Amino acid sequence: MFGINEILDKVIFKDELTEDEKFKILSSKRVDTKVLEYLIIKLNNLYIDILGKSKGTLFELMNERKLINWCWQTTESAIVFLNDDDYIERGNLRFDENTPLYYHSWICFNFNNIEYILDPCLNLLCKKSDYSKIFKTQVIAKITALNVREELIRQVTTLKKDVNSTSNQPLKSFLQTYMKDYYDYYVASKKDEVIVYNPEDVKAPLYRNGAGYKLDVEEGRIKKLIVHYYRSDC
Repeated sequence: MFGINEILDKVIFKDELTEDEKFKILSSKRVDTKVLEYLIIKLNNLYIDILGKSKGTLFELMNERKLINWCWQTTESAIVFLNDDDYIERGNLRFDENTPLYYHSWICFNFNNIEYILDPCLNLLCKKSDYSKIFKTQVIAKITALNVREELIRQVTTLKKDVNSTSNQPLKSFLQTYMKDYYDYYVASKKDEVIVYNPEDVKAPLYRNGAGYKLDVEEGRIKKLIVHYYRSDC
């Protein structure tokens, strides 16, 4: 296995990197600890429950690599705590020339006038310029934190919680169609949460989500968020 210096030589000479080499070079580019401290404070009140099996804060679950395949739910749940003009990008990553493009979602944020990427599912925190160059990102949609936050608050505060209610047939249909493995469990548990459901529109604030949310809102800001992941298709 090449070391980091050999990998950098390949970059300089524009040789194609393997998937392992790309992850290694991004992991080697350490960001200032103040960036991580900033994110830890911002995301301090986000709590995640994955299928009732793994629970914790975003960074706890990142360290345990439990967020793989939960990119839509995780980026949407985390971005609501960041600044209004921070944003999610959705699109394709190229890991190497021999594998299909990876359809994915990641968080872009500004700290001290530098753009960074937080990718909880790939366990990466790095400068946006490095991430975009290494993975040759193909961005399909860009959605601001403000738009995601407003839509999440709207859905949670206006949707009926009773999935058996005739007035909430769209939610019942969504659960039965896309979360059939968890429908009976969800109804039987009578959880005090709201399942968000969304059109298949990559430019929509919430996309392929299907998570359950409980949140505390104050003056349009989300102070605390508990999210329950049911369905993964990232």
